[in-house]
Amino acid sequence: MSETNKKPPALRGTARGTLLAAAILFLVFVANIVVGKIAVLGGATVVPGLGDVGEFLVLFAAVILFIVACLNRERAEDAQK
Repeated sequence: MSETNKKPPALRGTARGTLLAAAILFLVFVANIVVGKIAVLGGATVVPGLGDVGEFLVLFAAVILFIVACLNRERAEDAQK
């Protein structure tokens, strides 16, 4: 099999869980944005949600978990060589 036709290694165990956690946290971030936007359009004076710091922390955690999943996948690729 040529190098270009190789499939990337399947995500296993920790890498899959890490990627799933990153996706869930990103969805929480997006849901928070959508809820806030709907509240503002509805005329709410106090916007429900996580607040600025909470949004930052959720997005930061999602990015960190995504990077960890990418590094785990690269490590699995290197181990197959």
